[in-house]
Amino acid sequence: MVSNEEMRSGNIVNLFLKFVFPTVVGVVIAGIQGIIDGFFIGNAIGSQGLAAVTLAYPVYMVIIAMGVIIGIGASSLAALQLGKGNFRRALDIVHNAFSLCLLTGAVLTVAGLVFCETSISILGASGPALDFAHEYLRIILIGSVFMILSVALEPLVRNDGKPRLCMSIMIAGVIVNLVLDYLFVMQLDMGMMGAALATIIAFALPAVLFMRYLFGSEAKLRLRLKAMKFKLETQILRAGFPSFVMQLSLALVLFAHNYMLLGYGSELAVSAYGIIGYVVSIFSMLFEGMALGVQPIISFNYGAGYYQRVSKTLKLTLLSCILTGAFGFVLINLFPEKVVQIFSQGDSELMVITLRGMKIIMFSLLVEGIVLLTAIYYQSINRVRESLFISLGKIFVVLFPLLFILPAFFGLDGVWAASPATEYIMAIVALAMLSKEFKFLRHGVKAKSKHSAGTKRALPVVINSGKAKVGESLRFVTFRLPEKDIS
Repeated sequence: MVSNEEMRSGNIVNLFLKFVFPTVVGVVIAGIQGIIDGFFIGNAIGSQGLAAVTLAYPVYMVIIAMGVIIGIGASSLAALQLGKGNFRRALDIVHNAFSLCLLTGAVLTVAGLVFCETSISILGASGPALDFAHEYLRIILIGSVFMILSVALEPLVRNDGKPRLCMSIMIAGVIVNLVLDYLFVMQLDMGMMGAALATIIAFALPAVLFMRYLFGSEAKLRLRLKAMKFKLETQILRAGFPSFVMQLSLALVLFAHNYMLLGYGSELAVSAYGIIGYVVSIFSMLFEGMALGVQPIISFNYGAGYYQRVSKTLKLTLLSCILTGAFGFVLINLFPEKVVQIFSQGDSELMVITLRGMKIIMFSLLVEGIVLLTAIYYQSINRVRESLFISLGKIFVVLFPLLFILPAFFGLDGVWAASPATEYIMAIVALAMLSKEFKFLRHGVKAKSKHSAGTKRALPVVINSGKAKVGESLRFVTFRLPEKDIS
């Protein structure tokens, strides 16, 4: 378990490794659930099954997004409160987050089942792909509460100083999914229903194990049934909203891409997009895992006022994202056919379309991590406006217009090109914002402080004396900023 003292004074690289590696594994394991379904469905059912999963995936991502807004919002706020020494407030946040998970799961199940068919039919899909998508989604929606609990509780347990436990639990979930997908889809021939059942059970296991930890005596922020009460914690939703927007926007992006692919291509193009999405999403999950992994470090030290530690953590993560993206770009460029054959074999037409789209989309890997890290950084320090500016601007200001403009000139290639073009435009914006942020972190003074004159603000002050020993703890004083003379 990582102690508060280690968070505020431990070596940044060691903390980075302690938090990032387990978080990356956890995020990849959680995200790989849908990829596992695609692998078995693509090999057992074929391109129609792949198209069905791709059509259903936006709804799947909406469920994940609801877990993200609760989990990331609560974990960010709890870490900030712990950094300030407000244990009771941090505990209240975790209790409210758990109640929100249960309520949200119930609402999504009912609403999802009512609008399930409408959400897919509106794309214009028909035939076997549409029927397969309905069959898959019904099971997913029924078990949505387990998906939300699994996604939301994981960052809370990680914030509690247990990143390795989170990693172990998520690995157990993906192993269950692999075994059950093979059993249900390949052996028992249960098709789409079998894949969906395997996914829900694989989410239910981590959900139960995370609850067991949080209600157990080992947890620092321990949940208690007698303290459980529902309170609409708007701060949780506000803090988690940027991550929610990122996940929800991904669902909207998938929905819009499916619509355009059906318009400028066919269901075969949708299948190709599904395969490309599986491949590229692996690296997107690596970016997300690194950004989420350093969230507790950034939130805690920012809340405590140790801005130099925040700066070092941010630079290290930024470099890691850039190197990871470059590695992914080179890897996919070297073995494109091998990658596609994992999900589909023997369909030469699908291979041609997929390789064409992948050749264009993979350029986004070089800068995608920069954009995602910047959004999560601002969320980690509770600067929601900046985070939303990146998340919403990326989708609604840049991507959607390009997604409808480029195909008019370049056809199907324009659909493929919309995503990488968006990433490069937003990377320029993100780097400009980070440059300004690094200046603030270097000097510890905001150019335009949110704290008006007359408010109290706790800042770290080193008490220096001739008797002070090396490594003496920082002490904190509270002072009042001088009020302006308005006479």
